[in-house]
Amino acid sequence: MSRIPTPAAIADAPAATQPLLETVKKQLGTVPNMFRLIATSPAALEGYLSLSGALAKGKLPPQTRERIALAVAE
Repeated sequence: MSRIPTPAAIADAPAATQPLLETVKKQLGTVPNMFRLIATSPAALEGYLSLSGALAKGKLPPQTRERIALAVAE
């Protein structure tokens, strides 16, 4: 049982985060649980998406970024 209520659907998220979640769904095809959890705070979701967008503009190839993400997750 989770202690932080996670919105089950985009419509259940706070109104300020719904457009951001729609964008995530459009890009990924689904809304991963992590994004739904962060969506409980509009400022946190906006900050996370902004940071992710800024890092995506880096010079590392996508394959290297994926390897780094897997190593960090391990």
